Parts: sequence; C-alpha cells; structure tokens
Amino acid sequence: MLEILQERIEQGRYPVGRRLPSERKLAAEFHVPQSQIHKKLQQLVESGLLECFRGNGYFVRQGKPAAERLSRIALCWEQSSAGSNGSAADDFYVGLLFNLAPEYAQNITIFNMPEESSKQNELILELIHEGFEGIFCYPHFVRELLPAFIELKIQGIPLIFWDYSPLPGIFPAVGIDHFQSCMLAAEVLAGQHMPVTYIGFEESEQNRLKYLGFHAGCRQFQLAVEKEILLPYRKAFGDQEEIGFEQELVPGKLYFASTRLLSSRVIGTMFDRGCLPGKDYRILTVDRVKFMEGSSLQLDSMMRDHTQMMHKLLSEMQHAVRSRNNACNDWRNPMRYIPGASLAH
Repeated sequence: MLEILQERIEQGRYPVGRRLPSERKLAAEFHVPQSQIHKKLQQLVESGLLECFRGNGYFVRQGKPAAERLSRIALCWEQSSAGSNGSAADDFYVGLLFNLAPEYAQNITIFNMPEESSKQNELILELIHEGFEGIFCYPHFVRELLPAFIELKIQGIPLIFWDYSPLPGIFPAVGIDHFQSCMLAAEVLAGQHMPVTYIGFEESEQNRLKYLGFHAGCRQFQLAVEKEILLPYRKAFGDQEEIGFEQELVPGKLYFASTRLLSSRVIGTMFDRGCLPGKDYRILTVDRVKFMEGSSLQLDSMMRDHTQMMHKLLSEMQHAVRSRNNACNDWRNPMRYIPGASLAH
C-alpha cells in the first residue's frame, strides 16, 4: 500500500501541490481500516513526499526531489507472541520497528509465521515470489534449514532473525546477549545474601542461554539456587489463568523471573494474594519497570535498550539490501540493571 501511494506520487498521478483523496476514500479503495491509511500517510510525510495541513488533508510537497525508494521488507512474526487481540502490530517492539522504518527507507509488512515447517517453507517462497527484498524473522518456530532458506541465499535476499538465530553460521541475528545478561542478574542477586528461585522457560535457544548464563553467574558470585521452575514455552500463551507454577510461589523468598511474561505472572499472582514486591518477597524482573500501570513503585529489573536494538535491526537490513552482502555477523548487547524497590538495598 505504501509503495503504491509512493509510485502514484512519483509518476504524477498525484501532482505536486495537489491534495490526495481523503483517508476515508483511500481506506475504502484499499479495503483496510482508516487507521492503517493514516499511519502510511504519516510515513510519507516523514519521508518528505507529503505535507499535512490540519483540517485540509495531505498534499504532495512542492520542490521535493524524488524520495529514496522504500525497500519492501517482510516481518515474519509469531502470532502467539503478539498483543492481546492477536495482532503483531500491537506489540511494543513491532510498533517501535514500524515507527523507525522510514528512517532506513523500509516499508515493512507483517506475516504470521506458521508453526509447521512445510507451511513456513511455503510462506518464504511466497515472499520471494512477491518480490520482497529482505525478511525479518521471529525465530521460535524455526527448527530446521528449509529449502526456501537456501533459495534466499541463492538469490541474495537477506534474512535477519530477531533476538537469536536458530540457524547460526547461516543467517545472522540482532538481539540480546542473554548469557551475559543473566550472569549480570546473578551478580545483582548475590548482594541479597539469600538463595534464589529461578523461573524460566525450558525451550528455545535463548532460554537455554539464559539458564546457562544465570548458573554460570551463580557459580562465579557464590549465589545458591534454592529451586528451579522451568515451564514449557507454549503453555504460557494459553487462555488459562494459571500456567502451572503459581502454587510454588510463597512470600519471603527471592525470585528471578527470566522473561517479561513470567515477571508479570509472578507479580500478578503475588498481588492477588496481597503480597507486594520488596515488602513481602524480593524479585528481580526482566523488562519491567513499574509494579503496575500508574504505580510509583519501580521494580528492580534487567532492561534491554529497545530503541538501540530496533535501530540495529533496520540498519543491518538496509546495508544487506543495498550491498547484497548478507554476511553472518550476529550483534548482541547485554541488558543493563535498573535499580528499583523490589530488592533489599
């Protein structure tokens, strides 16, 4: 849709100084919600092709040379990891990626990544056939080197995994150094001088790296692990109110929840029992800052630099598309510790 609008401007169908059709008319033409049209037009404003005058609409900007063509990039996202309504566009990270994409001359389209390998292969082949110039891919469902991945290599189409690569040495990833991050978490928790309960998922490469990194940190900083609670990753995305570890949570303990989702689960469960972090139990969270919306209680948390990660994803894709050199160079950055009030200081 964005590419079609840009072509109409550059080919003179929407002449310089002419007002574009209203958002409502464009939404009806493309059969999409008006909110999507608004976002696409705002991207064209940011790229310098359009001007927006409140109450008067969008006009093709005068005196603006032809803008850099936007590269068509696919985002193969895991549907179950998206927002509450099942839309990846509602995920914080995806929203940030979309907002920054115009700076790197990219037009991103979301596709749901199937769980079955055969359907994954069909999707990637379809993206190749439709002329996408690069692919961002969420890795959790990818379990093997598909024929379509080999075709990407043959055609020089870059594939960059989000967070970690399930095919290391073949395709790169931009993400977090989970091993080092969890070693740093163990160092922080060692200052509590009490044993810790580790809560994490038992599947996927990144969760294995978190587990190994945390235990390496425990050995280095002499932190005793009292209990391990390891959960199936898929179980966390069901509709059930409990996912199987809630009964093991008790006050007076020290916890490390190795993901944002599990951090929220622990805090929510304990809150329902009338227990507050920092008062009735201690916890180091991941990617959580506030106890709850509008709360003044900041949690002790290991935080990733979201903006830095999105900029790196987009810049690596831009370089790969332009150079056709999809070198396999992973980029990983550890989380940093944000002090709060959920540990004893």
